[in-house]
Amino acid sequence: MAESRLIELSYYDPKAETRLTAYADTIVLDHNEKGGIISAIRFGGYPEVVRALSDAIYGGSTIEATQNDATHRLQSKLRGYQRQLSHDGIYATATLMANDDEYSNEGSEDQEDSEETAGTGDGQQTLQPRKCYIFCPAGDRDRLFEELDHKTAAPLIPAFQDYVLDELEQRGSLRRLHVISLKEKMDAWVLELRPNDENVVQVLEDGLKSGQIAIPGAVPGAPDGFEQVENVTGYLNTFGVTVADRIRNQFLPLFDPASEPLSEEVLAINDCIQQRAGYSLYDAQLAVAEAVKRQLERNGTAIIIAECGSGKTKIGSTAIGALHGLWAAQHRSGAGKSFGLVMSPSHVTRKWVREIGETLPDTYGMVVRSITDLNRLYQLYEQGDKSVFAVFSKEKARDGYMRYPAVTWNRRRKGFLCPDCMEPVQMEISEDGTRYRTNADQFFFQTEHKKNHKCPNCGGVLWAPVNPGRQTSWVKIGEYGWVYRHGARAHLARTKTNP
Repeated sequence: MAESRLIELSYYDPKAETRLTAYADTIVLDHNEKGGIISAIRFGGYPEVVRALSDAIYGGSTIEATQNDATHRLQSKLRGYQRQLSHDGIYATATLMANDDEYSNEGSEDQEDSEETAGTGDGQQTLQPRKCYIFCPAGDRDRLFEELDHKTAAPLIPAFQDYVLDELEQRGSLRRLHVISLKEKMDAWVLELRPNDENVVQVLEDGLKSGQIAIPGAVPGAPDGFEQVENVTGYLNTFGVTVADRIRNQFLPLFDPASEPLSEEVLAINDCIQQRAGYSLYDAQLAVAEAVKRQLERNGTAIIIAECGSGKTKIGSTAIGALHGLWAAQHRSGAGKSFGLVMSPSHVTRKWVREIGETLPDTYGMVVRSITDLNRLYQLYEQGDKSVFAVFSKEKARDGYMRYPAVTWNRRRKGFLCPDCMEPVQMEISEDGTRYRTNADQFFFQTEHKKNHKCPNCGGVLWAPVNPGRQTSWVKIGEYGWVYRHGARAHLARTKTNP
């Protein structure tokens, strides 16, 4: 079959007098004397058709595939696939991939004289080879060898790669499957393993006997790099420079004080600390503050790990203040002020307020103990010209607050949309061993849990706090669901309120 366009799949059920038609863009076939057996397939169409056709393939039915006016009959394995269905509006896709075989015992009553039968007595049984399926990028032998190592218990090391792959393929234990794909560049293989992986072990033993492969360090007289290594000191003397170079290359610091200057913002805040507290930060503390500032600029999250008394509060305040560009950067970018939140243990909330006042210019902090305190502090921030930090304890925050889903119902798309990316929020449904995704319904948002906490598409939070000072109006959308509409956001709750 040429790869010029989508492959039409067709299945006919004579009993139900029903014909199903869908279109595939990827098919992986294992050819035998009877034709092609489906090892993997991906197709799409209407949700009902896709679900029914995936059930037919999973049930072992024969499928007709047509492309370029050529029709082929494809066989399938009875209950031998992993299935995954995805659903987006009126279009759905299904992906089926063959499962690895399990070791199976087959009675030898019909095979007592067969060479495959173990022993000679009646009732003897034999373990048949099992098939394992490997999918990897096209031409990637390293990935193929890694997947092969996962399938077999035989000891494999990278030095054996070329020999093992070539030998298994020559002996017929590793066979390439026929891949037909319009988009994916991939290779598919089937690995046949004898009981206890005897065929792979035999390949290794033959290679060791013939000298085509060798265990590193096992050949007499061959250099292994450990001649002068007798203890840990000897190992460090021999390989210490190599290990240090690898560590240095893998863990590059965000800020190197030996080769880089501190930023203007960090130096300005350090001058403020000198004027107000009578001392300046140590060089190590300034270096950590600069590194934390850069980390916050990159990823928005940073962690300072240090012992008590090492100045974590001062370092964190300096980094946050420098991030928002107090003083120099504010005037350079035209920024004015910022509002920040600090959560800490209750016994250090006042310490945070004191040290923020000592550290950051044109900034003040306040301990927040209630929503009223937070609203009052934010009003002061809006009316004033200084930056503000609201400091609250993690024990107080643990009490929580009322939250409702911040999703928007879209009638045309028939789903709840994320308020950030405006894409439909989907939920996963599992039925009869089949998993598929569909637009979430109102029951999906009755309670907050890890599956509906964030948008799977953009990562935005799908829940928002309820402001008790504002009146709300509710619109009924289901038997138990209610939606509160406020601007572009709709808050869903199970609580019944008069509309």
